[in-house]
Amino acid sequence: MRLSRRPTPSSRWAVFAGGLLAVTAWPSPAVAQPRPQPKTLSAEDGKGTVDAVMPGMIRLRLKGGEFWNVVPAPNARVSVVGTAAREMLQPGQFVSCSLMLDEFGKVAAPAAQITFPGGGLPGVVAGGLGLAEPGAKRVPGKREAGTYLVSGPIKLVADDVVTVQAGRDRFDITVPPETELLVRTTNYTLATPGDEVEVEGLYIQKGQLQATTLSITLANPVTPPTKNRGPKRPAK
Repeated sequence: MRLSRRPTPSSRWAVFAGGLLAVTAWPSPAVAQPRPQPKTLSAEDGKGTVDAVMPGMIRLRLKGGEFWNVVPAPNARVSVVGTAAREMLQPGQFVSCSLMLDEFGKVAAPAAQITFPGGGLPGVVAGGLGLAEPGAKRVPGKREAGTYLVSGPIKLVADDVVTVQAGRDRFDITVPPETELLVRTTNYTLATPGDEVEVEGLYIQKGQLQATTLSITLANPVTPPTKNRGPKRPAK
């Protein structure tokens, strides 16, 4: 029968040393670094002008001449206000306006103001005055004489008369030269360099902002989009 060799003190040391080396060579767990906390850009520091508009992002020049790349958060409050050129009164454009309708459902007076909201739900809402009250009831069919908010796409333009399709109803609206044409939308891509802006939001790194509110005032009237391009602005 073969006997196994008894380990000597030197061999025991060799085994211990090898194990120690193995333990010390094993990488220690990485220490978790604290996540940077977002900072807030206040409304006071968020005043400035538009520098450039890019796909999915807008670059602003804010207080102190600093440039910020801004992306609106999914639930951001975005407001773009301005005026529209008369050329915007063309088929396909969605409009809203407060109108006086007679007992026959016909428009009884020229429009004092027409708004371009950039889209919406066509129809007729009671109690117009330019704004639909929360919970306002849409009124189909025959209506009493009064003021209504009419919304829908333009179907036809003939001289100063614009025909709007509001659901099943069509309205022939007289638009004299003095009618105020407004833009009230959330489409920030209408902005161009020089437009005034106010923004609030959160950032980790200066110059990169996720906006929670974004308000833009357009400097020039908006004109219809040209082929293969965005909305065109008249030359200054």
